[in-house]
Amino acid sequence: MTLLHNQIFLLLLIIVLGELLGKIRVGGLSLGPSAIIFVALAFGHFGVTLPAGIQVIGLAMFIYAVGLQAGPAFISSFRSHGLAMAVTVIAMAVTGTLVTLACCKLFGFDAGTGAGLLSGAMTSTPSLATAVEIVGYDRAPAAYGVTYGFGVIGVALFIKLLPRLMRINLAAEEQQLGEELTSINPPISFRHVEVTNPNLFGKRVDAIFLKQIAAVTITRLLRAGADEPILVGGDTVLQEGDHLRVVGRSLDLDKIEILIGKPVSGEIAFDRILTKKSIVVSKRRFVGTTLGYFNFRETFNIQIARITRSGIDLVPDVNTRLHLGDVLHAVGDERALRNVSKMLGNDLKSTYDINLFPILVGLLFGFLLGRITIPLPLVGPLTLGTTGGTLLAGLVLGALYQTGPLIWDVPLAGNRLIRDLGLALFMAAVGTSAGTSFIPTLQERGLALLFSGVLVTLLPVIVGAALGLWLLRVRFLRLLGVLVGGMTSASGLAAAGTLSNSTYAPAAYATVYPVALISKILAVKVLLLILPIP
Repeated sequence: MTLLHNQIFLLLLIIVLGELLGKIRVGGLSLGPSAIIFVALAFGHFGVTLPAGIQVIGLAMFIYAVGLQAGPAFISSFRSHGLAMAVTVIAMAVTGTLVTLACCKLFGFDAGTGAGLLSGAMTSTPSLATAVEIVGYDRAPAAYGVTYGFGVIGVALFIKLLPRLMRINLAAEEQQLGEELTSINPPISFRHVEVTNPNLFGKRVDAIFLKQIAAVTITRLLRAGADEPILVGGDTVLQEGDHLRVVGRSLDLDKIEILIGKPVSGEIAFDRILTKKSIVVSKRRFVGTTLGYFNFRETFNIQIARITRSGIDLVPDVNTRLHLGDVLHAVGDERALRNVSKMLGNDLKSTYDINLFPILVGLLFGFLLGRITIPLPLVGPLTLGTTGGTLLAGLVLGALYQTGPLIWDVPLAGNRLIRDLGLALFMAAVGTSAGTSFIPTLQERGLALLFSGVLVTLLPVIVGAALGLWLLRVRFLRLLGVLVGGMTSASGLAAAGTLSNSTYAPAAYATVYPVALISKILAVKVLLLILPIP
């Protein structure tokens, strides 16, 4: 059949079969997108090969998308308890590297096999990409294929058993973590306060310097004896007996209450004159613009009470810069709100539109960075390569968010499409290339590789659990996310989800994922610097 000699047809066939295989669940576990490499290995064993360019562009797309998503959270991963979590993840990567080195010495594995062992047992496809770029596709993908299976299953089983082994009361953990998070990041609420402080009578709101005292916003004012509220702006003059609606966090509201006066009950209603509306920022030309630029209160007679960004409520400020997809919770005249909605877009669907040009510029920037050679003492010149260059480009541009008219951020759905498509192309190409050596590797070193894979999977997780729980005092439910994030294990995260319906494990997973990703890429580079490459 001529189709069996058509490389585009074969590429699509391998990806489709891999996706179908990856969706098969056994005991709640599945291979996911990594199943593509097993299908590709089988095709490669029977002589199918794909162009090397597919591997390179797929690798660049995958790594760039991961870096772009991780960029905004990478630095913040080291703040507060994130520092302890990051240290735990780095310790796991170091442990995996040391165990891999020991296994290579014990069983005589070459550099490529060792790199594939580390990548597969710690379920890190970006690490495999790094290994392939340095040592080629002869050994690393084959070792990855042998050890990846237990890497998926072993982490999930360990997470399931850990609460029993540690005798952890999960319900009590949920309650304690909830109290801790509420105290650290209390939700935004509002309070009604009557102006009783004589020092404020007759003063404008912008003359009492609220923002220097606490991060709050006064949104409405009801005069004594009036039936309808008015919107509050910087030029609003306070009078004795005014009732104010103040928006902010509880501790900040306490401070403002001391300044303004006494709390009052009841609602400051605006049903007849004012209304409230949630407006989505969907027009890209306004991205990066500050709230102060719009001067909503004076220009449109509306007040922004709060901003929701990626599910997190923010107290608005004149210096707050708008991001694509921000939700502005506004109060004002209905016609004014309609005008502002038209101006800002208020079209949720359009926030999912993908602009191809910044993506291409970012990939080009990554390729250029990959050509840079850095002289390192004792190690010698180090070239970032496609992996390092595109990862660094993604991290930098993701953190910048915007440069002039270019918005580097890609909507989550678009980022996932780029990442998954790149991963599929890379897996298909590298798998077929390694298919010729997979069976010989399994026959020659199968049992040794499987045993080594068990060690490289379990020992880092055990070290991470002991270090995080006893030395660094990471809360258990958060630690579950740290462990599966440190292994970049989606199956482990699913297993953690069966233990608790709370969001603590997924949040910790997202926090440490960038650190885990980068530390394991560096781990493979260090491993290949130590082991002799033939």
